[in-house]
Parts: sequence; structure tokens; C-alpha cells
Amino acid sequence: MITVAIVEDDKYIRSSIVEFLQMQPDFNLLGEFGSVEAFMKADPAPDVLLLDIELPGISGLEGAFRIKEKNPAINILMLTVYEDRERIFKALQAGATGYLLKNTPLIKIRTAILEAAEGGAPMSPLVAKKVVAYFSGKAVPAEEIPHEQLTSREHEVSQLLINGDTYKQIAWRLNISPDTVRQHIKNIYRKLQVNSRVQLINEFR
Repeated sequence: MITVAIVEDDKYIRSSIVEFLQMQPDFNLLGEFGSVEAFMKADPAPDVLLLDIELPGISGLEGAFRIKEKNPAINILMLTVYEDRERIFKALQAGATGYLLKNTPLIKIRTAILEAAEGGAPMSPLVAKKVVAYFSGKAVPAEEIPHEQLTSREHEVSQLLINGDTYKQIAWRLNISPDTVRQHIKNIYRKLQVNSRVQLINEFR
């Protein structure tokens, strides 16, 4: 059972997504909130949080940073109308796991939640193209690639994570448990001072 919560100030949008989520047998909705402040006051710890960017009070971008700082285990999926590169990368730098546009069909939001819970980084196609275009044009000198900070196993896990494998796929490929994979990734993020797959990719580019 995957636990989910949503922060969205538009009541119509929030109610339609909530109604859909409540119909999913493998999801458990922990709460719906109209602001980051309300979410943080209630202090739920969902596996996946759907988070709007343009919110009253604390913005979704600032909220993502604060929420991840308090609970790094939460997978944050930004759900927004904004598709400009600046907001996309600010969200990913704040620790968001993925970035979806609000015109994403509900069934694809379901798929994105499942993917995020499995360690993936779901993005709307347009957003993914912008991320790929950004990184494909950015090179980092070899001496700046922090391979020496990682053990050989952590390096293997990093490469598989960068390639898009889920935690379960990494566990299967390396013949280790998913919990061991999570511990390796936790150590990798700590050593490289990153908190998302996209930031990890940036370190190895």
C-alpha cells in the first residue's frame, strides 16, 4: 500500500485528484491540504506527495525544500501548470523526485506515483525533454567527477540509478536486497551532498 498526500490550493483540482486517488486499491490517502503550512502542521509522512508550485503563503518550491529537509524519505512530485526551465530546475534542486504538468491524465498521475514510490523520477514528456536538453549540453571536467568518494558498489548503484533503474531493478541486477539498495543510495546522496536522482546525474555529467 502506497501512502499519498496532496497540497493544492485549487479546490476543484484537488477534489478531482483526491476522488481518483481514493478509488485506487493500492493507494492510501493520508490527507489533502490547501497550503504547505497546513501540510507541515499536520505532519504526515506519505510515500509520495503531490505538490503544487503556486500556493498561498509558502510556495511549493520553498515547501519542497522544507519538507525534504524535515523528511528526506518523502518522494515529492511537483504538479503544476508551469513548464519553464527555471521552475523545473528549482524544484529538482529543492529535492523534488519528479515534475508533472496539471494536464497530465489521472491514470498517468497514478503511474507516476507508482514509479516514484519505486525509486523512479517521473516527468511529463515536455519537462523530460527540457531536462535532457539541459544535461546533454553540459559537460563537467573529468577531475570534477566525484568517483573517488564512492565505494565500487556505490559506484555501481549510482550508474544504475542514473540509467533509470528502480530500486527493485537495482537490487535484482546486483543480487542484493531493496533495503540494501536504499542504504547505498542514502550513503551516495550524503557523500555527494545531493538529494535527488537529477542532482546525482548532474554530478556525473
